[in-house]
Amino acid sequence: MDKSSSDTMIALTSTNYNMWKPRMEDLLNLRDLADPLDNNGVKPDKKTDEEWTKMNRKTVAQIRQWIDHSVFHHVAQEQSAYTLWEKLGSMYQAKTARNKTLLMRRLVNHKLRGGISVSEHTSQFQDLVNQLSTTGWVLKDEEQAILLLSSLPDSWETLVVTLSNSAPNGKVTMQMVTDALMNEEARRKEAGTEQSYAFVSETNRRGGGRNGGRSRGRGRGQGQNRGNSQVRGRSQERGMSCENNTWFEGYCNYCGNYGHRKRDCRKFLREQPQTSQNTSQEDGVTMVC
Repeated sequence: MDKSSSDTMIALTSTNYNMWKPRMEDLLNLRDLADPLDNNGVKPDKKTDEEWTKMNRKTVAQIRQWIDHSVFHHVAQEQSAYTLWEKLGSMYQAKTARNKTLLMRRLVNHKLRGGISVSEHTSQFQDLVNQLSTTGWVLKDEEQAILLLSSLPDSWETLVVTLSNSAPNGKVTMQMVTDALMNEEARRKEAGTEQSYAFVSETNRRGGGRNGGRSRGRGRGQGQNRGNSQVRGRSQERGMSCENNTWFEGYCNYCGNYGHRKRDCRKFLREQPQTSQNTSQEDGVTMVC
């Protein structure tokens, strides 16, 4: 029992008093060392002076064993367990108006943010509520529930409205809110998994379609290339004819290409024998100048 209680104990620092205090109280009770605190440092009649002194020393030793070195110097000289305990309380459990204001501000500004689970969020929320209660400001259950609902982002608005409207007698409780938050988180995780699976399936399906599209695109591209080649061939013929100002809306009787007459056909002219006479021929008629 002692070992398990020690395994869960934490050392007191300047920031975790509200968590450390109840754990230390549990540890002292488990080891029957809580009397010096319960009796406000006054020896009970049933104990001898020697027994009381011995218990007091054990309680002091047990408490200081779980105080971090950054805090230890504040209580290093204390010999009374009760005095030591009260000093720690006065250091980290101040009931000043300023402390109350700071804690309430932190509680109101505490919001559920991305990457934080509902369990973590509610745990942090409860820690702030506990710290506030140590200052003497104890929030009612309904007040805590409303603050917790107010800590949710806009994406949870549907849940907030539904829960508020369905609350018995118009009062929400912490149990209702925490249960609803846990269930909603589980539902969103499940829906997110299903959406992710559907997205992957749709992506794979579209991926196959894109491959087919690329294949069809290549086919169309090849057809377009063939068409472009024909156009380029015609354009070249047209260009050659236009350069000589001999554009003709028809087909050559010699080579069969479109855009020039036989007399202007380069193929025909290349194949004619070189003579000293200037000749021109059209449709088989030779003219001699």
